[in-house]
Amino acid sequence: MQITRREEYGLKGILFLAQQPPEKVSLVGEISRVQKIPEKFLAKIFQQLAKAGLLRSVRGAKGGFSLGRPADEITMRDVVEALEGPVAINRCLLRKGECGEEAACPLHDAWEEAQEGFLEVLNRTTIEDLVKRIPNGMEEGR
Repeated sequence: MQITRREEYGLKGILFLAQQPPEKVSLVGEISRVQKIPEKFLAKIFQQLAKAGLLRSVRGAKGGFSLGRPADEITMRDVVEALEGPVAINRCLLRKGECGEEAACPLHDAWEEAQEGFLEVLNRTTIEDLVKRIPNGMEEGR
């Protein structure tokens, strides 16, 4: 499995917002410039994240985005699944019978173990954890 640009940009955008004061509403243009993300693409990503409740969208002249929940309550998995749906490193793990094999193939257990490890990291890593990893005095995206 490979993380998509949509997921990467969504995470980078949320990291930017998590570094702002809680009451601040940030413009997509500002975030896209700092994070070096195409503005229209980021706007679409942010709409999906707002629909999932991870971001708060404010309309109007002073509009923009802020976090929809505290950074310590948003996991990497929340962001990934809001943008791409359920995580499955192989199609046979997505839905029973998806791969067409009548019995579990010899790879199934290995795929399942790999997915469990991947999901464990996504579940335990919050946006707040990621913000703490940003070196002091360094803005994300630069």
